[in-house]
Amino acid sequence: MKRNLFSYLATHTVFNMKKTALAVITVLFSLSAVATPGDALLRQFNLAFPDAQYIRWTEAEEYHIVSFTRNSTQCRIWYDQKGMLVYSLRYCQEDELPLPVLIAIKKKYHDKHIEGVTEVTNQQGTTYELTLSDEKKWYVISVTDRGNISPKNSFRKQE
Repeated sequence: MKRNLFSYLATHTVFNMKKTALAVITVLFSLSAVATPGDALLRQFNLAFPDAQYIRWTEAEEYHIVSFTRNSTQCRIWYDQKGMLVYSLRYCQEDELPLPVLIAIKKKYHDKHIEGVTEVTNQQGTTYELTLSDEKKWYVISVTDRGNISPKNSFRKQE
């Protein structure tokens, strides 16, 4: 009886391992075939960003996502299945901010240093998420392209 049980468990375990290996191979194969946008979207992207470097396409749910660098600025764009821009992020520097945004920030937060800028574009328009700092705190603010500021969070720095 022990021998039969052992041989049953051994063959059953081998069978399960084969099923698991087949499932893993199937998932890996499907992932490798996913991140290819259509020719029209590739043409559209290449025309819009001929100087893009380090281009990487991925796919998530119903979106084609492209990450790339342009003029040493990191960018990420989400396109829908029809090739329409849905959402984009651009990680930029203070000197890349539009003048109304920069003027509004310098007026209200003249004693703060701009640490980081993320430009967010979606169907509602473009906003800028900024991280500011002074000696004691970090500040996260959102600024519209017209210079309207909304504070989001502040955090004390560790001493």
